[in-house]
Amino acid sequence: MTVRVTTLKGADAGAYYVDALPNYYLDADEPRGRWHGKAATVLGLAGEVGDNEFLNLMAGAYPHDETLRLGRAYGENSVRGFDITASAPKSMSVLFAVGSPQVRADVLASHDTGVQAIIEWVQNTAHTRFRIGGDIATVDAEGIIAATFRQHTSRALDPQLHTHIVVPNRVQSPDGRWLALDARTLKLDQRTASAIYHATMRAELTRRLGVEFEPVLNGIAEIAHVPAEVLSEFSTRTAAIDRRLDEKTDRFVDTFDRDPTPRERWRLEREAATDSRPAKAKDVNATELHTHWTEQLVDLGIGPGQLERFISGRIDGRALTDRDWEIACNGAVKGLEETQ
Repeated sequence: MTVRVTTLKGADAGAYYVDALPNYYLDADEPRGRWHGKAATVLGLAGEVGDNEFLNLMAGAYPHDETLRLGRAYGENSVRGFDITASAPKSMSVLFAVGSPQVRADVLASHDTGVQAIIEWVQNTAHTRFRIGGDIATVDAEGIIAATFRQHTSRALDPQLHTHIVVPNRVQSPDGRWLALDARTLKLDQRTASAIYHATMRAELTRRLGVEFEPVLNGIAEIAHVPAEVLSEFSTRTAAIDRRLDEKTDRFVDTFDRDPTPRERWRLEREAATDSRPAKAKDVNATELHTHWTEQLVDLGIGPGQLERFISGRIDGRALTDRDWEIACNGAVKGLEETQ
């Protein structure tokens, strides 16, 4: 998966997005974050995310008045929200890093469309729980509040296009109360969110640039015809995680005399990502970074224009036919039959 859901707890749950995030490489003309969701509109939130409004929401208060509670008061360790982080494939991030202005705009638009698809899915499946006549009922929520924060680099300053979708833990129930989001669907269906993002992003990028993709594996695919050495050159962070994961896996096998289960390996991967995490760079100049990335590509004997010409214009878009839909639906059903 390259879409992961993290639970945000404690009084400082929103501080990172206000204090640390702005130093983690933003283009000068790009807003830090944007509001999304039907419930955001109900609360009068639109456009650029404001620090105070965001922090108030994460504290369980009305965005424009911190003295008014938005539902029940939070405890010290209460869940304040959820961070759904959607990361683009490395090939897409590299294309953004070294592409011409128009190509970069197309990449960003494709990524943002995939992110919007996640938000719509979360909103359409969002629900809450409360008692009716002594029984706990699960009911659809009246939309969500979401703040998106887009970033362009990994901690190792490799190109890594990704967006944090922060969903405060407050949704409006049909009777008008503000209650906690029932996040079981969100947490259990991370693979669904990942597949929605990638499928949407691939369709949009192909429509815009005519790129092909490698075979889809677990819902994810790289842009076709991008040389392997290019992906490796810009994957410093991934290499560090892989090294740490190998060490942890070897230690697991030595300790338990067996391979880890899929769930245990997932936990080892999360631990490896945390263990190998470098400190975030501050005050990074966007122009200098793009220049550096271009120089890295040229050192491999590939110019940015050459890369663009090699991967784009390979597919002409067309409207989907009824037969296309039939093939897609039959394939989906067949895939489910093999696993369910």
